[in-house]
Amino acid sequence: MESTGRRVFIDRQTPEAFRALNTVASAVRAAGAGAGLDRKLIELINLRVSEINGCAYCLDVHHRAAVAAGASERELAVLSAWRRTELFTPRERAALALAELTTTLPDEATLDRDYALAREHLSDEQVSAILWVATTIGAFNRVSILSKHPVRPTKEKPTMTESTPESKVVRNDEKKRYEVYYGGELAGFSEYEERDDETVFIHTEIDGAFSGKGLGTVLAKHAVEDVIARDRVIRPLCPFIKAYLEKHPQYDEHVVGKGVTR
Repeated sequence: MESTGRRVFIDRQTPEAFRALNTVASAVRAAGAGAGLDRKLIELINLRVSEINGCAYCLDVHHRAAVAAGASERELAVLSAWRRTELFTPRERAALALAELTTTLPDEATLDRDYALAREHLSDEQVSAILWVATTIGAFNRVSILSKHPVRPTKEKPTMTESTPESKVVRNDEKKRYEVYYGGELAGFSEYEERDDETVFIHTEIDGAFSGKGLGTVLAKHAVEDVIARDRVIRPLCPFIKAYLEKHPQYDEHVVGKGVTR
């Protein structure tokens, strides 16, 4: 009999529900981009909500994502005290206020005050997108906390005299994701959906224990080239894959919004 104290990884136990949540997250990311919200702002929201909820796994993932999106370590260090600093723009402050009220659901007076602040700097479209971003990351926080997703220590890089395990990327059609393995261990994945002739990348994640090894680039390169080899076109909703494609224009003719017009 299994230990009653073991946590159930609910994302793996009920994958169809988790895929649906990722689909919602993709729609929310698209809404944010359509409303003119930059990736840095989105990641600040993800981090602030994860701080309030105490989700270690999401903090680890989105700290790295925020840095990649242009947030400074100084901004991230004081994020929990953003009201007491002058490091954030009026729009960022308005977004963070909305993120906090979505997460904590305070009394009506506080809701009205922060909502009024937000309306001074954000359009209706932007307010809606930010509320959805905060709602969605809150859901992911609960999935990770209740599943007890681990945050593993970063493994030391091997010295030049040590043998370096090879990385390997495989396409997992059942889970609809590309997986990168390092030394035989799953180190990360890039999730996708297939719509007609499009492969839509929605989320990419590298385990923090394997950071600094360039595995994200290895994963992105293999995934992109596999899609092209199967005569499909790429729609990069995932910020990581989108950033990779921006740096590699040789793939433009296969990318929706670049060489492919829809």
